[in-house]
Amino acid sequence: MLFQSYKSKIALLAAGLVFGSSLLTSYGSSLQSEQSLLSQLQQESSTTYKQISQEKAKANSLQASIHQYNVSLTNVQNAIATDTAQIKSLNQQIQQLEQRIQQNQVALNKDKAELTAQLQTTYEDGHVTYLAVLLQSTSWDDLLSRIEALASISRAQQQLVQQVAALQHQVEQQKQQLDTQASTLNKKNEELQILKSSDEIMLHQQHQTLDKLQYEMKSKQSQQRLIESQIHLTQGQIQQIQLETEQAQALMKSRAYVQYTTQTLSTASASQVIQYAEQFLGVPYVWGGTTPSGFDCSGFTQYVMNHFNVGLYRTSEEQFAQGLPVAYNNLQPGDLVFFSTYAPGASHVGIYIGNGLMIDAEDMGVAIDSISNSYWGPKYLGARRVFK
Repeated sequence: MLFQSYKSKIALLAAGLVFGSSLLTSYGSSLQSEQSLLSQLQQESSTTYKQISQEKAKANSLQASIHQYNVSLTNVQNAIATDTAQIKSLNQQIQQLEQRIQQNQVALNKDKAELTAQLQTTYEDGHVTYLAVLLQSTSWDDLLSRIEALASISRAQQQLVQQVAALQHQVEQQKQQLDTQASTLNKKNEELQILKSSDEIMLHQQHQTLDKLQYEMKSKQSQQRLIESQIHLTQGQIQQIQLETEQAQALMKSRAYVQYTTQTLSTASASQVIQYAEQFLGVPYVWGGTTPSGFDCSGFTQYVMNHFNVGLYRTSEEQFAQGLPVAYNNLQPGDLVFFSTYAPGASHVGIYIGNGLMIDAEDMGVAIDSISNSYWGPKYLGARRVFK
């Protein structure tokens, strides 16, 4: 668009009009800017490709880690199932032993009652005590016989009590062992549940990290495709700039264009232009904005210059094709200064106010900035004088 605008003006004047040497300088600056941009894009492409490769390696590592966590989680869940089954079996055994203890106690009580009843039945219809049985003996032999009978019954009763007590002790020992095993299994089950929760949390985190990494990787891949597209675009524009530069060199024999443009420049006061422009400091940046409610860069310069009857085209590329080319060391307040930023060519414009400063509409809004700082300096493209 830049060079087509120049061609249109040249066609309006006449064939054979040529640009001055300062115009060639601006072409060279633009070419150098495009070549620098190409180098930068190629470097960004290489860096992005390396980042994508690194993120792919991280993603593969994360997927392997997720697989390990899945295996670990499966093993833990299987262990919990086995442990739970063992606990259930032990609880059933404990219940059975408790029932046996109760049954043994009932049997013991029953045997004691039966022996007592037997003794009572043997002597006087079962209504006497052991002492009464002895006192009712009729002779010494009868006494000894009664004592032997009582001793026999006592021994039988004692043996039965001992047998039941031994069985009771054995059953209680078994129950105690089962209780210990159940306690151990319950503790193990609690530890497995904690491990299961930990594995689930880690697995969730790994999935989140992987999702984020895959999203970033897709973004990087999109960025890579965009950079590659910009590289092809920039290479084509560099070729176009080189062609247009050669055409400009062929027109350097005449100063007719410069003389004609000089004669037709509007008249304005640089100090008034700058003073008027500074009234809009702080106005927010709005893409496509052309009013004080919000400006983009070329909308701001157009609005300010139109206030002084200096007609400018709408875009920075079109404005770069207006007025007279100005060398960097000949800048004057009121000149338009151009920069190559987000896209090749004159993608940004401001109004030079002197002392190496410009007023422009940038991301932070209308502000005053240096044209030679670390950001704007390398992106400087050229300047145009649009009024005298």
